[in-house]
Amino acid sequence: MKKALKVLSTVMAAGMLAACGSTAASSTATSATSTAESTAESTAASSDEAVTLRLGHTQPTDHQVNITAERFAELVNEYSGGSVTVEVYPNSTFGSASEMNAAVQSGDLDLYVNASAQFASQYEPMTVVDAWYMFNDTDHLMKFYSPDCEVYQTLCEGLKEACNIDSLAAIYYGARHMTANTPLNSVSDLKGLKMRVASDPMPTAFFEAMGATPTPVAYNETYLALQQNVADGEENPAASITIMKFYEVQKTLNLTAHQYQMLTIYMSVPSEEKLSDAQMEAVRKAATQAAEEHNAVAFDQEQEIIDTLKDKIEVVTPSDLDSFKEACAAVYPQYEETWGAGVADAIKALA
Repeated sequence: MKKALKVLSTVMAAGMLAACGSTAASSTATSATSTAESTAESTAASSDEAVTLRLGHTQPTDHQVNITAERFAELVNEYSGGSVTVEVYPNSTFGSASEMNAAVQSGDLDLYVNASAQFASQYEPMTVVDAWYMFNDTDHLMKFYSPDCEVYQTLCEGLKEACNIDSLAAIYYGARHMTANTPLNSVSDLKGLKMRVASDPMPTAFFEAMGATPTPVAYNETYLALQQNVADGEENPAASITIMKFYEVQKTLNLTAHQYQMLTIYMSVPSEEKLSDAQMEAVRKAATQAAEEHNAVAFDQEQEIIDTLKDKIEVVTPSDLDSFKEACAAVYPQYEETWGAGVADAIKALA
């Protein structure tokens, strides 16, 4: 860990911020190559031994994440000339998030779509991307998740070294908002509320800083926990709130946008070693294109989802959003050593 932090801080000191362009994450690679090049790549890959890869994630089959995973599988088959097949296992059918986390690192699972927070205990510097109010808006977010941003690329390299996984492409998951049974106009409205959290120390720290009581509950048990008042509220992107029908057991959707979250298509390094160079190139190309297609529509879809939710739950725009931001900013200093000196400031400077 100390080695990773030292490398990250050294690169920061060398001025890596200057290399962070304004290219959006949807441009994680250049546009599709010519038809002739694609055909040549496909032909080369198709001559290799057939390989089947398994991809797991936690979302239901009708969630956009699963739709993108299926599209990725389709593109892998196309670009590999049929020599690589990706089987998609949605809705935690391959196992829980923690089980898939371990499986993708060992190679028992080949591909995994989830947030980098899943690997926080093994590579703590990456938790900076999940810090609440680290990103001002989606433009700021996409400047960071760019192939030209050395801060992001350095973090990915550190994650690969620590966890034996390769970050293929990032897809927009959504702005996370809080639901509750009362309007949350100010941070003071959170005081004493039991807010559902996953098994992740960072949301716990931020909720504690805002006066709430963090309550650990598994994602697929959240609806029942809200229904039975084990938890008073939760926080998730609008798409997840809709798919999981949290609006049935909550009265307010509060547009806190405390975290703009990306998910990553991760690939196990041992699984990469099973593929030829041509097959691996096909997988990377498919991941890039699937992410580009996903991100091209994700922002408009998110607003459409919020508009639809207005008929199901009271949608609240907090009148004192600054109070949330100030409470969360007070947590940053305790993570500076974890993230690496100057990393948070460099990300903030991208805005």
